[in-house]
Amino acid sequence: MRRGVIGIIERPPREFLVIRRADGVAKPGYWCFPGGHLEPGENGRRAVQRELAEELGIEVAPLSRLGSVRVKDSNHILAVWRVRHVHGVLRPAPAEIAEIRWLSAAGIRMVSPALASNHRVLEMLGV
Repeated sequence: MRRGVIGIIERPPREFLVIRRADGVAKPGYWCFPGGHLEPGENGRRAVQRELAEELGIEVAPLSRLGSVRVKDSNHILAVWRVRHVHGVLRPAPAEIAEIRWLSAAGIRMVSPALASNHRVLEMLGV
């Protein structure tokens, strides 16, 4: 089982940062929340900070772990973290991210193609 993290960044009025995965990564073109895999010896709190720094060029502070989701058709379990954007300007890494958007929960439910795990994350957020 591979373990990873998802970072949930929210801004008023209840919009969440989502990414469209770049060509060359698993599930290219799919919309999802940003995140990635844990490195050996790394905990979830550190992994979400590192992954969002690498993918988006920003510093985040982990606020709370909401739970975890299993990625459909894979052996991945992702810990879902609510994080606060602390510093930096969003600069998506083109090797991993093709596009970013701020979307409401309804917008996330409608965007396509999207990872099935997005719906479970929205349930965890209560939206």
